[in-house]
Amino acid sequence: MFISTTKGFITRPQTTWIIFQFKKRHNSTTPSTKLTSSYFHHVSSLPFVYKTISQSFDETATKYPDHECYVFKSEQKRYTFKSFKNEVDSLAASLMELGFEKGDRFAVWLPNTSENVAMSFAASKLGLIKVNINPAYVGRELEYCINKVGCKGIILSPTVKIIESLSLFRRLVPELDQHSISRELSSKTLPTLKHVILTGKQSSISGVRLYDDLIERGTKLSHKKLNERQASVNPDSPVTIFYTSGTTGQPKAATLTNFGVLNLVHAQWEHLGSYFTRLCVPIPFFHIFAEVVGILNVAVAKCKIVVPAILPDTVSTLKTIHEEKCTALIGAPIIFRDILTHPDRKKI
Repeated sequence: MFISTTKGFITRPQTTWIIFQFKKRHNSTTPSTKLTSSYFHHVSSLPFVYKTISQSFDETATKYPDHECYVFKSEQKRYTFKSFKNEVDSLAASLMELGFEKGDRFAVWLPNTSENVAMSFAASKLGLIKVNINPAYVGRELEYCINKVGCKGIILSPTVKIIESLSLFRRLVPELDQHSISRELSSKTLPTLKHVILTGKQSSISGVRLYDDLIERGTKLSHKKLNERQASVNPDSPVTIFYTSGTTGQPKAATLTNFGVLNLVHAQWEHLGSYFTRLCVPIPFFHIFAEVVGILNVAVAKCKIVVPAILPDTVSTLKTIHEEKCTALIGAPIIFRDILTHPDRKKI
């Protein structure tokens, strides 16, 4: 659901597609041909784009390097396409140096932060799979999500409001306190987890890497191998995992590909792009709605995505819409209800 602060209405895109597989028949004198996939579209006039999310973003960043693409109000961070691409490239280069390979799963246990968004694009560049985990999950919930898909890395914040995320994680992985970053982590509870990254400025734990240090390190690394890795990533490869709510049992890990996600974003931009030039996104990033309808628009077009706060906050959202002159707002019905019924709505 979304609201436009201009005018108009929405039509739902009606795009259908079929995958064809071809295999060339051959005799003893004809070399065999590998199976290939062909994407055929009809009904919609919008053709499919066979690229990864990061390839499409890089092309957009090259076209509009100085245009502001992200604003994180509570973090007091503003990014142009160029500055954000530089951070993503530095992060990806450092993760590659740590030994992350294509297909490795990387847990993102964060609220709505800039680091969360950077991981979406870094994962696409390296062929990793970003695993989105609710920052409110603790204990057994977190353990289940990491072990279910076998995460090799995790990024977390020391705290998320009243949740002491780092303290909770240390109780789950007591080996972290004796671990050194010169070698991979070995945890009994989370056996596949090898690297832990922390946002923020300081950490007294020797076995934890700081996000800012990875960015600094990445700026000094050659990006030749990174470019080669990015070019080798297949658009049909998985790029992200979202967990279902788990209302009928344990949460299910739903996997999406670069091709699928990118073309969803392209289709919505075709219909809603005129409203999304300055889009306010107050909803949780661990949900597909925020990722696809919100933050990934910059991968396909010149626009600005504005994040009011790290967690949903009605007053911050109202102020952000006013200060950033947002043209549209997306959210679940409760977001709009809280805005329309807030007692200070007309004072902000």
